Amino acid sequence: MDIISFPNEVLCQILLYNNIEISDLHHLMLTCHRFHNLIRNSNEIWRQKFMIRWPRLHNELRNKENEMPWLDVVALRLKVVKDVEKALENFSAVSYPIGQPPIKLMDKLILGDSSFVLSSQFVEDELLKLIYHPTDMQKQNLTSKFYANQALGYVRRCRLQTMWQKFKAKPESEISLLEGAMLISQWGQIDQEHLTSLREVETILEDIAQRVRQLADMKSSAIDAKTATDDPRTVRKILNCLNQVLYEEKGFQGNKEDYYAHDNSYIDKVLQTKKGIPITLCIIYHEVAKRLGIQCEPVSFPQHFLLRWREHPHRESADSYTFIDAFNNGASHQPRSCPALIGQPRPNIHREAYAAVPAEQVFQRMVNNLIQCSRVHDDRPDSRRDDQRLRNQLHFSRLACVISPGQTPSVVAYAELCAFLGVQLEEAIQLLLSDEFSDEWTRVDFEPGHWERVRQITYTKCARKLSEQQSQTKNTAACHRPSSMRYAVGLVMKYSVGEELLRRSYTCVIVSWDAKCQASDEWISRMTRNLIRGRDQPFYYVLTEDGNAGYVAEDHLELHPGGAIINHADVGLHFEYFDGRRYIPNNAKRAEYPEDEAIALSLLEQ
Repeated sequence: MDIISFPNEVLCQILLYNNIEISDLHHLMLTCHRFHNLIRNSNEIWRQKFMIRWPRLHNELRNKENEMPWLDVVALRLKVVKDVEKALENFSAVSYPIGQPPIKLMDKLILGDSSFVLSSQFVEDELLKLIYHPTDMQKQNLTSKFYANQALGYVRRCRLQTMWQKFKAKPESEISLLEGAMLISQWGQIDQEHLTSLREVETILEDIAQRVRQLADMKSSAIDAKTATDDPRTVRKILNCLNQVLYEEKGFQGNKEDYYAHDNSYIDKVLQTKKGIPITLCIIYHEVAKRLGIQCEPVSFPQHFLLRWREHPHRESADSYTFIDAFNNGASHQPRSCPALIGQPRPNIHREAYAAVPAEQVFQRMVNNLIQCSRVHDDRPDSRRDDQRLRNQLHFSRLACVISPGQTPSVVAYAELCAFLGVQLEEAIQLLLSDEFSDEWTRVDFEPGHWERVRQITYTKCARKLSEQQSQTKNTAACHRPSSMRYAVGLVMKYSVGEELLRRSYTCVIVSWDAKCQASDEWISRMTRNLIRGRDQPFYYVLTEDGNAGYVAEDHLELHPGGAIINHADVGLHFEYFDGRRYIPNNAKRAEYPEDEAIALSLLEQ
C-alpha cells in the first residue's frame, strides 16, 4: 500500500514520530503538492518538532502555544543559528585584539528580524547552546565561545535593564521586594546557563508559608488570613510559627563564616543554601509573612538590615513597632535594644534609622553590598586576579545605574572602572551623555558645576580609551620573529618565579611576545634584576591557569612536558582549539604572528 494513499490524519501521526526531523519535513514538502500543503498547514507538527529540538524554549513559550504560527517560529529559530554563527565570526574579525564587539553589531544580532518579537530570545538560546552544549566538546571553537560569552552578557544586560524599567514604572504600592531582589540575583548570575525565575522562587516561598499555616492552624484564604492578622496576639503566634519553620525546620541562618560571599545576596541561592546576610533573609521573611497576611516593613538600619511590624498600635512613633532580626533566628527587639546589634550606644542612632524605607532604597543597599563583596571577597578556591574583582565591581556598578538612573556618582564610578579596564566603553559614554541626570547632587557638599566637570573629565577618559582601542583593531601589523627568540604563540609553558625557597610555578600559554622588554624603567629595574640576560631578551605575554595574566622573561619559561588546558576567560580571544599539546591560533592571531606556528610545531617534535 502506497503511503500517499493514507488519510491526512494518519500521515500527520506518522510525521509526528520523534525520528522524523525538521530537515526531513522540508525534504518531504518538495516531493508533491499534497505533502507540501499538509505539512505546511499542520501547526501541531511544527510545534512538536520545535519542542523536540528546543525543549527549553518550548517551555518558555508554552503559554502562547495556541496563537503561535509554529512553522514561522521554527524558520526563525533556524535562521538565528546562521545569524549567530556569522555574527561571531565577524566579532572576531573587527574586535581583535581588544575583544570588545561594537554595540551596533551586537544590537544588530539581538534585533535580528525586528518584526518578530522572539528574535532576541532565540539569539540568547543559541548563544547558550554554543557555550554550554556544543555539538562536539573536543572541537569546540574557543573563539566562537569567547564572543558568544561577550554577546550573551550584552543580550542579558539589555533584557534585564528593560525588565527593570518596566518594574520601576509600576506604582509604588505594586513594587515587590521579591521581584526586585530576583532581578538583582539574575544580574549577579548573568553568566550562568539557567537563571532562576521569579515563579520558581515564589513556589518555594509558598511551600514555606503553607507549612506555617499548618503549624498555626490557619486557613489559607486571603480573607481568613486578613481577619486572623488583625489581632497582634494572633500575629505574634503566627510569627513564632514562622520562626520555627524557617530556622528550626528549614535551617535558615546568617552566614557568619562567609559573610561576603556573593551568593548571600542572591535570593535563589539563599533559599538553596539556607544561608544569607540580613537583607536577603529579611526579604525572605517579609515575603513569607506577606503570604500569611502580615505586613513587615523593611528598615535600612545601619550595618544590619531589619524588619518591623506594628505590635503596639497604641504607642507613639518607633515605640509602636517590634523589630525583627531575620539574620539571628527572627529575634524580636524593641527600639532601645536595636543599637546593641551593631555595638553602638542608643544616642548614636538617629530616629530616621528606625523608619521603613521604600523598595528602591532596599535594592540600592543590596547592590552596594555586592560592590563591597567584590572588593573584599574571593568566591573562587584559586587565586583570583585583581582584574576580575574590578570587573565584578564594574558589573554591579552598572546595575546601580539601572536601579537609580541619573545618579551622577554611580555613573561616574561605573565609567571610571570602564576606562581603567578598557571594557564597556560605549555603554559608559552613552550614560555620561545621557540627559537623565538628577540635580540633587549639585546641592550637597559641592560647589555648583562640580559633578558636571567630573562627568566631563570621565567622559574624556572613556572617549580617549575607546579611540585608542579602535585604532588598535584597525592597525594590527604582522610581527616577524627575530632569530634569537626561542618560543612561540600557542605553546603551553611552565613559568617559575621567586627566590629558591619561595619559588612558585604556574602553567601558562603564550599569547604574544616582544623581542626585548617593553615595560617601564621602574618595572624593569624591579622585575629583571635577578635575570642573567636582564631586559635584553624576549619577553612573553602569558595567560596563567589561575585566571591571571603576566609579562614573563624567556629565562623564566620552559616548555610544558605534556601540554595542559588553561582555564582562562581570554583564551578564546587568541585561540580556536587546544590539540592536546598546544593552542591553535585563530585567524586574527595567526595573521599577527605568521611565523610562530612552524616554530611551535618544530619545538613539539623535538
